[in-house]
Amino acid sequence: MLKKYLPLFRVSHYLKNCYIFLPLFFSGELFDRSKFVKSLPVFLAFCLVASSIYIFNDLMDIDFDQQHPIKKNRPIPSGNITKTKAYILSGLLVLSSLFIAFNSSFLVGCVISCYFVLNLLYSVKLKNFALIDVTIISIGFNLRVLAGGLACAIVISKWLMIMVFLLSMFQALSKRMDDLYLMAKDTNKQVRRSIHGYSIEFLQIVLSMLTGVMLVCYIMYIISPEIIARLGEYSYFTTLFVLLGLLRYLQLTFVKKESGSPVKILTKDKFIQLSIFCWLLTFAILIYIK
Repeated sequence: MLKKYLPLFRVSHYLKNCYIFLPLFFSGELFDRSKFVKSLPVFLAFCLVASSIYIFNDLMDIDFDQQHPIKKNRPIPSGNITKTKAYILSGLLVLSSLFIAFNSSFLVGCVISCYFVLNLLYSVKLKNFALIDVTIISIGFNLRVLAGGLACAIVISKWLMIMVFLLSMFQALSKRMDDLYLMAKDTNKQVRRSIHGYSIEFLQIVLSMLTGVMLVCYIMYIISPEIIARLGEYSYFTTLFVLLGLLRYLQLTFVKKESGSPVKILTKDKFIQLSIFCWLLTFAILIYIK
């Protein structure tokens, strides 16, 4: 029974909710037991509400997903799970999420409520509009970071919010590029409606631009006086791993044409994994080892 419903939850996508722990990591308080424990219910709440949204989105997209080469095998489009059961499960998940969130903190509950409403609007209508769709996805990641900061009473850096927004948009637009590649292979394939507001040429320009903007923002952050005072004069070395990670992602998008799933890239691509590991390790040394 559980095996039948488990694909609906998109458990592999729970990796995205690790953004909740970023405020703890960058504040140097990741090993503060009380604050880490406070973050765990927020992580769980986001996992539950995200699963609720995924199920609802599948219900809204059932006709399109049935024509998609991969998505047609999901439980709802394939008919393995009825719409009624899916609606009930989605409702139970969001109620459980809000219960946990408001028990954690009123403000955290408000943030997750905003996340749910925003994504509900996305699933019903807003995902059909180019640029608005990727903007909402990016805001969702900012809300994760905000909830993590509120749960632990940590002031969140404006640079962290900017970088998370830009990176999330970069990944979302890379997914749109993958849709365009699929459509180019077979014009009869059904893809997301907003894709008609994009083109390969447009996305090549935008993704290249975003890469440059992210690098500039990161360099401005890492060489700012307050960061140098806190992390030391060698903090700029971390820029190398950021650059390598972004270039690899561009290579996967433009050359290998494998940007359809950011989660799959993070869990399967060794180059990306090594870049992230080296970046995190270097940052951890700068923050936690004095």
